[in-house]
Order: sequence, then structure tokens, then C-alpha cells
Amino acid sequence: SDDDWAHMDKVVGYIKRHAKQRPDGDVTHTHWRYSLMNWGHDPLKD
Repeated sequence: SDDDWAHMDKVVGYIKRHAKQRPDGDVTHTHWRYSLMNWGHDPLKD
């Protein structure tokens, strides 16, 4: 539905913006990584 597409657009936009803010160093146990994983994206599996 249109609502589903709108929600997925929001999720993809959030992930793209947040991924650009990757901190330096090992991110294995960071709030940044866990925040992205809450949205269904694990940056260590890219």
C-alpha cells in the first residue's frame, strides 16, 4: 500500500543518514550500531 511505501522510504532515509555518522574505530558494541540494528540494518554485515 501507499502507507507501506511511505514507511519504507522513511526507514531507508533514516538508515542512510545514520550510516554516514559512523564513529571511528571498532563499532561492534556502539550505540550507533545498535541503533541501526533496531531498524533492521547491521552495518557490520555490509
